[in-house]
Amino acid sequence: MNIAISGASGFIGSHLTTYLTNLGHHVTPLKHSLFREQMEGELQQIISHSDVVINLAGASLNHRWTTAYQKELIESRIKTTRMLVKTINTASTKPKLLISVSAVGYYPDDGIIYDEYTAKKGQGFLSDLCQAWENEARKCSPETRLVITRLGVVLSLNGGAIQQLLKPLKMIRLGVAVAPGTQPMPWVDIKDVCQGMTFIIDHTDIEGVVNLVAPDLVSHYVFVRLLTITRKGLATIMIPQWVIRLMLGKGSVVLTQGQQVYPTKLLDMGYQFKSPTIKCFFKNINS
Repeated sequence: MNIAISGASGFIGSHLTTYLTNLGHHVTPLKHSLFREQMEGELQQIISHSDVVINLAGASLNHRWTTAYQKELIESRIKTTRMLVKTINTASTKPKLLISVSAVGYYPDDGIIYDEYTAKKGQGFLSDLCQAWENEARKCSPETRLVITRLGVVLSLNGGAIQQLLKPLKMIRLGVAVAPGTQPMPWVDIKDVCQGMTFIIDHTDIEGVVNLVAPDLVSHYVFVRLLTITRKGLATIMIPQWVIRLMLGKGSVVLTQGQQVYPTKLLDMGYQFKSPTIKCFFKNINS
């Protein structure tokens, strides 16, 4: 199967490219340069020869959200998705499937458990960004099956969010959680992201929003405590929110807030998670 991936060089994209290649698929990275206006012809040629397109493009949320960076977060998602969808819609031979990534930040952070059948949207920049991002993907031709995957925090020992949390453990052997610690942390193993994508590709009756998160609902503190124990840290300490706000500005909401999200659609379709619980995840990375 021919699969084109935007954002293929990123943390998720590199893992997914390796995974799909090992399964025997031919993966074509959609490089950033292909999304320039003068490259429309080359992009359309690639899309026309692709069975599946996976859209992972977007600047990292793990950054200080200055006004300039918020603009980059928006443009890196909206413009890329818009051009990708436009190319699909005008292609003579359209891909069978477009998987466009979004985030669980779409949902409210009010402590209520949300799944794919909940239409309620959250408030604030991140929710608005996810909605705008998804709206661009929804303009895709009905001839191409559309799946919007809302990802939780993607976990792997060799990249992603864990790397930031490992720094104090390596330096002072302490796990550092952000107060109050009770904020939810929707998460997913990178292996489940890769396996989940192939599950979506193979199951042609899956469409619309899919929550690509583990079914185990944990708090930020519980996660950091288990990470501390796993890496043989001395203790887990709590730091006040203002420290994170000082470091990340508006981007601190990624750590100080969280959503309760459940993967109802995947479970109903019979998907079996490689890491269904956070304890299972830590057991897997230590084995």
